[in-house]
Order: sequence, then structure tokens, then C-alpha cells
Amino acid sequence: MSNFNQTDAPQSGETIAVISTNHGQMKLRLFPEIVGEAAENFIELARQGKYNDSLFHRVIENFMIQGGDFTNRDGTGGHAAKGEGENIGDVYDSRLTHIRGALSWAKTSMPNSIGSQFFIVHSKNGAHFLDHPEDGHSHQGYTVFGQLYEGFETLDSIACIDTDGRDKPLEEVVIESIVVEKNGSEE
Repeated sequence: MSNFNQTDAPQSGETIAVISTNHGQMKLRLFPEIVGEAAENFIELARQGKYNDSLFHRVIENFMIQGGDFTNRDGTGGHAAKGEGENIGDVYDSRLTHIRGALSWAKTSMPNSIGSQFFIVHSKNGAHFLDHPEDGHSHQGYTVFGQLYEGFETLDSIACIDTDGRDKPLEEVVIESIVVEKNGSEE
């Protein structure tokens, strides 16, 4: 991984996630070999089917789309794959940053508050203010654990929909399924 680049296409055997929505499909490369539990939590939640028929409940054009609340479907719920009431902590790696298409965990300002909600960066310039500061504590910043490599038109379609004053889409944006697989085993 010494020549690692976040935007490289996935190599054969790497872990990918296919997010199918009512706006189209997005394919993301996941980084369990770099951020461990941070990626494994997403992989396990997807394998448990938790994300099926959940929503992208918060959409801010030129910033990000957020989903993954499978309990309340409005941004107030969800939990880590370990079970109800469980959360995980941040993982920082300087090779991962909030560029366009970055897959990252949503959380509160408290340490160890990552549950199931995630976001995908939409901004063409990225959202680097969300990165962990090099000298900061692990709860400062957000944990990137994947990168969109196919389906940017779907990201754009979702990010550009009409929302209310609380950034909630006026029409539901449904995550129909998230399938995790090894690259090269599809089709």
C-alpha cells in the first residue's frame, strides 16, 4: 500500500460497495486494510441488510449527501454493527481525505460516536475542513473509509434535488440496497 492513492480504481480482490438507489447506482472502493473497524462496521451493516430501504435523509448540494439511519430514517437513529446502542471510534489515516466522492462517517462531537450514518462528499473542491487535524485528537474530524469511483452522475442527481429548510429531500431518496463484494467477482 506504499503507492496508495485514494482515487485509484479498485484492484482485483479489493472490497467494494455497490449502493443502489432510486436515482441510480454508485460504486465505492472501501479501505478496511487502512482504517480497519471503521470500514468493517459499514461492511457488516451492509451484510446485515440494515441499509436496505433506508434513506439519504440530508442533502446539501456542493457539500454532501447523508444516509444510513435505518432505525428512524430521519438522521436521529441507527447504531454500529455490534448492536443497538453501540458506536465505534474514529480512525485517522493521512492518505484519506474528504475529496469529492469520499465516503465518511457522520457522528456527533463526542468521541466514539460513529454508528451507521455516513455521507458522501459532493463538493468539487472537497470538504477538507472535515479532515482530522494532524495534531488533533481522534474525535476531531471525520473518518473517511471509502471512495466513490463509479456513479458520480448518481451522486450529482441526488445532491441536486430539492430540499426543505432542514436539508431533507422533498421526495424520498431511497437506498434500495448496499451490496459489499470483492472487486472482480461482480457480473
